[in-house]
Amino acid sequence: MPAQIPPEALSIGRARGRLSASSFTAFNRCEKQWFLNYRIGLRGPTNPHQVMGVIVEDALCGLLMERAGSEGNNWAQSDAPSSDCNTFEELKKWIFAKIPKSANKVFEDGKSEFEKSLWSKGDWNESFTIEMVEKMLEHGIELQLEEVESCFEAGGGLHDFDVPAPCWKTPPHFALPGKVNQKIKWEDEPHIFSEQSLTWCDAWEIARPWVKDPRNPQPQRMYHPEKWAAGECDIVHRWDGGIRIIDVKMGDGGGKFAASLPDQLNFYSWLWNETHDSKCTGLEGWYLTNGMRKVVEITSKETSEYRAVHDLMQNYSADNKLPILEPCDGSAGGCHWCSKSEISYEPSKIEMPFESLSAIPNRVNVKGKLQGSWGPLPNHYGEMVLGAMIQYGDKMVTIEESQPGAFPMMHSAPAGEVIITGALPGVWRGQPRLYLDQHSEIVSNSDAELTRMGMLRTKANVTGVVLSCSRRDGNRMDGRPWSMMSFHIWDGERVAEAVAFGSAMNGSILAIKPGDTVSLISAELGWREGLVQLRIDSRSTRINVESKA
Repeated sequence: MPAQIPPEALSIGRARGRLSASSFTAFNRCEKQWFLNYRIGLRGPTNPHQVMGVIVEDALCGLLMERAGSEGNNWAQSDAPSSDCNTFEELKKWIFAKIPKSANKVFEDGKSEFEKSLWSKGDWNESFTIEMVEKMLEHGIELQLEEVESCFEAGGGLHDFDVPAPCWKTPPHFALPGKVNQKIKWEDEPHIFSEQSLTWCDAWEIARPWVKDPRNPQPQRMYHPEKWAAGECDIVHRWDGGIRIIDVKMGDGGGKFAASLPDQLNFYSWLWNETHDSKCTGLEGWYLTNGMRKVVEITSKETSEYRAVHDLMQNYSADNKLPILEPCDGSAGGCHWCSKSEISYEPSKIEMPFESLSAIPNRVNVKGKLQGSWGPLPNHYGEMVLGAMIQYGDKMVTIEESQPGAFPMMHSAPAGEVIITGALPGVWRGQPRLYLDQHSEIVSNSDAELTRMGMLRTKANVTGVVLSCSRRDGNRMDGRPWSMMSFHIWDGERVAEAVAFGSAMNGSILAIKPGDTVSLISAELGWREGLVQLRIDSRSTRINVESKA
């Protein structure tokens, strides 16, 4: 099933370096949009439709997980009458009775999530009503009831799988059960099939698809065996003997983004075939605004073609200048920063003790003896990476992959004294660290100019105007919560991401808004996708915010 063992141990987010359906479609629409969004992480304000799209999909999945005829509403935790569901009309009436409470929860949860956004645009109450949400859920359920009718008319179908379709009455499936709190007890009441003819309750049970289980904090994705691609399906139907992958959309099938649906679904089809013994046999888009079922032809690319796109992304220019030299025309859909020829903010003047972002050294060469190889072990993002130590004289520094798979030959480096070229200098927990990626090398000899390990730059003093900000909260695979706040500062020429985790997210940081001028003293250097990332340490980083108001 799509929920496979992830390569990360306790990851707090998706690795940016992997090819995903969203990054692939963005790259096809506009490479410059992809670069700013997925490499630099620079995005626009949160809008109500982005929030609603996620939560209404969760609610639909929650309704599909109900046991036919059961009372209550597990996703919305509300009372709803039970039913024998002896006829199709009774089955439809039973599941539709659960929709009003679900719609109310979607509306209130979505409104709360939108208002919690650090940077947003739009008005929630003007964008949606509870009646609109009810109609979207009704359309989604009607599409599923078409599956149930087909299953009933066919006399049943397949339902016994190693990883069953999620149901509130049965325990969730965990790709890593050892990471789960064993004290949590789940209902375990299997459906009892009729010994006579197929019932409508049986058909509902058989036709229930695999969906993302909201009880499961672990990633529910497919991971390519070589770890360079990953994807997450919304719905997978298997009852008719085939594998149909469905992507749920909140819209009506129109607009610029609708053209990306075939690319997105065919990416899932290819990834399914790469990660499963079975083959994908069908692709569909389900649109909740009007209830349209859009069947998409399977035209997946070859693995070599997807890998070629991934390699293009990996070798894409890491220039963090903004505005970009040749802005796009903004016609692709989703274009924001990539279409701007000028930035509307006035940058602050850079004076001592601050330096420009371009002055931060991004590659160094060091000499020493490798020892103490370790890993793969989780880094501070929970991603599994290789590491080692390099020593020269009395100085010893940790070296580590900048992200999973960035430097797989680390443990097969030459013996004895070596030179590391193209390393990214940074710091973690007060100690210098060197990050290696595909642009780094470990060689026996080199004419490169060396940096003494005792002189490695690990921190920077920078100032700039904030262009965007966002906050993310979630749970690690073991259920523990995590929080991260990020914002992008622009010094008039270049842009860089600054991040704060957990306790470093104080009131001053959470109050940052676009247009504010932020000055960071002793920000720690880190690296993501070969681009500098400024990390805020609550113990050593000083931050000053000048509000635009």
